Order: sequence, then C-alpha cells, then structure tokens
Amino acid sequence: MSIGISSLGTQENLIKSVENWRDIVVFNAKNDSLRAFVDSVVSSSSDIDKTSNWALGVAGAISGLLIANLDKLTPKFFEISEIKMLLIILVSSILCGLAQKSLALTCSVHLKVTEATANKLKEIIDTFESSEASIEKMIDDHQLDIDIEFDMYQVIERFVNLSPFYIKWYAQKETQKVLSDPEYNSKKTLRSYYRQNGWLLLQAMFFMLFILFAVTSL
Repeated sequence: MSIGISSLGTQENLIKSVENWRDIVVFNAKNDSLRAFVDSVVSSSSDIDKTSNWALGVAGAISGLLIANLDKLTPKFFEISEIKMLLIILVSSILCGLAQKSLALTCSVHLKVTEATANKLKEIIDTFESSEASIEKMIDDHQLDIDIEFDMYQVIERFVNLSPFYIKWYAQKETQKVLSDPEYNSKKTLRSYYRQNGWLLLQAMFFMLFILFAVTSL
C-alpha cells in the first residue's frame, strides 16, 4: 500500500513539474512573440526619423534665411508681427522635430540593446545548457544530490548594482516594473513609437501652417 502511495506521489510530482515546465515554455513563447511584433513595428522608427530630419533641415534653413534677410523682407512683403509669427510657427515645428528625435533615439536604442542582448544570451545559454546536460548525466550516473540552478534574476540584480549611483535608482525602478509586468518594456517601447509618430504629425502640421501663413500674408 505504501509503495502505491509513494508511486502516486511521484507521479503527481512529475505531472506538476511537467505542467510548470509547459507553463514556462508557453509564457516565454507568448512574450517572445509579443516582443517580435513590437520590434517589427518599431523597426520603422528610423524611417520616420529620416522624414523628420528633412523637415528639420528645411525649417532650419528657412529660419536662417528669414533672420538674415529680415531688413529686406519687412518693408516689402511682411510686417514685423508677421515675421515673428512665422518664426514662432517654424520654431514650434523644430521643437516638435526634436521631440520626435528623442523618441526615435529611444526606439533605436531599444532595438539595438534587444538584439545585442538576445545574441549574447543565446550564446551563453547554449553553452550553459550543453554543460548542464553533461553535469546532469554525471549526477544521474553517480546518484549525486546536486542541483544545477541558473537564476537570471540574480544576474539582473548584479547588473543593476554595477550601475553608477545616479542611475541605480532608476535602473532598480525599471527592473522592478519589468519583473512585475513582463509586457512593460513592450508597452513602453510601443508608446514611444506612436508618440514619435504624433510629434512628426505635429511637426508637419506646423510646417504646413507656416507655408499657408506665409502665402496668405504676401
């Protein structure tokens, strides 16, 4: 009877272990798929940034020309108040472009860090799993009571502690958010990407407003 109970307990433990393993595999697959979708969408961030750069270049050139030729434009074509309004609109467009660029940089850094981390970790984990298999075989052959554990959370904690003190508090805060919500990074990056699009739209609107105002003021 005791043998039957022991076998039943062993089977239940095995089922529980397999279920936990299955849940981890499914969880990782879902998160990896979500990150893949996010990274694919955000990969177009650099193209949006190029469009913004063109508008920034044109706006900067026009601003320079307006200021350099202020004495020639005011008597014949525009009032001083109109020139001021044109410059305000152009500066607004430039500021929107700079806001867009800051978000583009965030997206670019995210993609590069994600790619570099994934490549490095793949090499490390492949090496670890290869060594782990050899160690587990030796443990089974000699019936040793030894556990093999690789805790990524400890690595992340050590990484955060290596950061300078003026960065550490922010890194700890972000790490806690990521650990408590695996989708946090994806949501944050996606928000940055859509905000980048929004700033580009505002930049374009201010630039179009500048053209319309300049034409109607002539």
